[in-house]
Amino acid sequence: MVILSLSSALPAPWLSWDKIKRGNAYVDPVSNYTITHPVDRRIIGGGEVEPHSIPYQVALLIDGRSLCGGSLISLNYVLTAAHCTINASYVELVFGAHNILINESTQLRVTSSNIINHPDFNSSNYNNDIALIQTPTPIVPNEHIQIVKLAPAYAGLYIGFAAVLSGWGTTSDSDPSIAPGLREVHFVVISNTPCAAVYGFDIIDIVDMPKVCSGYGKVGGCSGDSGGPLVVGYYGEQVGIASFVSSRGCESTDPTVYTRVSYYRSWINENSDL
Repeated sequence: MVILSLSSALPAPWLSWDKIKRGNAYVDPVSNYTITHPVDRRIIGGGEVEPHSIPYQVALLIDGRSLCGGSLISLNYVLTAAHCTINASYVELVFGAHNILINESTQLRVTSSNIINHPDFNSSNYNNDIALIQTPTPIVPNEHIQIVKLAPAYAGLYIGFAAVLSGWGTTSDSDPSIAPGLREVHFVVISNTPCAAVYGFDIIDIVDMPKVCSGYGKVGGCSGDSGGPLVVGYYGEQVGIASFVSSRGCESTDPTVYTRVSYYRSWINENSDL
């Protein structure tokens, strides 16, 4: 997740980055199930994107203390995870960024006017881990800032689909620093059944399917990637919102879990301008 500055090479004066923490949730797997399929890339071992090639990506600076990801879904709303914003007083939204540590000429920074957390968000099992952030004025799309298409309510499960997760989260369990530039990882959406075997069927519902799981082996998100978009294809549909990883660490073989966008399309539509 590396971002390239087009202007100042100095840290942004409005923020002390050494005080920013990565926003993410960890849960304890409740079984000894381990996924052993080999993988090639992960957001931890993935790669830096071509600057501004993922124009729907948004950086969220929560109360000036923590970092999460999000996506621009309309002119007035950003989609993210509720565990990022549930206790937030305000969120600074950074659009059009590549290097998040500096003020780039492509960046647009605004402060949230309203935060809408799902009323039934559960911090014990991360059910309903979804939130909307309203911008104070409409965001005008340009070459570096674009709206992502959301998966429709009638979408399938996308099992076996190639997907992309992006964010500025940490690049290893041992390195706590935020990646300066936007990074991505490519992997495949997997069935929720092996995912439930890792985290427990009380956390991963395989009947209603409100969550999506991705990755075999050492592939997935890490601290700071929470709330970020899981997208099928670069300009395809957003199918998930990064929610949590295993407490065994980002580099374990446990899947990354996402809130399923299609499951919440009615809630999104009712609480935004879609």
